[in-house]
Amino acid sequence: MKKEVRQLLIERDSDIRTAMERLNKLGRHASHNTLLVVDDDGKLVGSLNDGDIRRAFLRGATMDSTVGEACRANPIVAPMGMPDRSMRQLLELSKIDLLPIVDGETLLVGVKRRGRPREDRKKVPLALIMAGGEGRRLRPLTEKTPKPMLQVGGKPILETIIESLVKAGFGKTIINIRYHGDQITNYFGDGKDFNIEIEYVEEQKPMGTAGSLGLIDRRSVPRSPFLVINGDLLTTLNFKSFRDFHIAAKFDFTLCGRPYKVQIPFGYPVIDGDRVTEFREKPEFTHLVNSGIYCLSPEVIEYVPVNEYFDMPDLIRRVLESKKRVGVFPLAEEFHEIGRPESYSVAEEFYQRHLSEGMKAT
Repeated sequence: MKKEVRQLLIERDSDIRTAMERLNKLGRHASHNTLLVVDDDGKLVGSLNDGDIRRAFLRGATMDSTVGEACRANPIVAPMGMPDRSMRQLLELSKIDLLPIVDGETLLVGVKRRGRPREDRKKVPLALIMAGGEGRRLRPLTEKTPKPMLQVGGKPILETIIESLVKAGFGKTIINIRYHGDQITNYFGDGKDFNIEIEYVEEQKPMGTAGSLGLIDRRSVPRSPFLVINGDLLTTLNFKSFRDFHIAAKFDFTLCGRPYKVQIPFGYPVIDGDRVTEFREKPEFTHLVNSGIYCLSPEVIEYVPVNEYFDMPDLIRRVLESKKRVGVFPLAEEFHEIGRPESYSVAEEFYQRHLSEGMKAT
């Protein structure tokens, strides 16, 4: 079996954590890659990509769940000997990126990939970074410095976000500025030194967490789904995977939800009508909460008023009221938000533990 095929194989009893590590090792565009799930005899039983894993999380899977619980069973395959032209047609009609080639016993003998068209420069992946806030909860640290320019890992938080975008294949970012915005523009300039094209949207007054979307120059309005990212967070998330999840699910608005555990400090009766069916002592519940990372389709900008204060929850409500598709992407990667002095004090440890090696590779 060819090396290319062997590196795509994963046993169905492997855990999801291992699968995610394998996908990330396949390259920065791991969301386009697919692992092929095999049984103990090496026979193909399923396929697994990043989107499959996220959907499994929404069903209750964890990092320790098995690949077999998350994969798609009975993937589309091509029999050994199928003409190359027929395999290309099958890839296009099925809208899949990888076609396993098997013999009569579903033993893998090769793979066929779908070629990707060159992306329109006007549709290059783009992210808007919200960096205009005053960071009042972090004073006195932010009295003379905008929060995204606070140092973590020997550089501004904003620089780490930009490096993560570049690593994920993003070619352009628009940075929203207001409070001490000159420090940001002087440091990053047009982005050439950071391998990314940078434009700026400057607020003359506070516009809320979504209001600056209405200030984007018409010539710069994205023509394909784009990210909106708060400028005060650190994460190991592959931003490209998040964008691809949004596109594959055909959502209009997708928010990235991170797990948040809540423990009730009392006994908790589980009831059916007026009958108790179970009693739990100090139960713990996990909910997905907003992480400050979003993916929007271009038409969503039309719901943002021009030059008015407007928050992201207001935008989400408008999109929902318009019967558009709003989805959630479960964040399993490491995440740290820097909003208070205590969270900033541990940000350096988070960076060194989860991000320092990855940034050296960019």
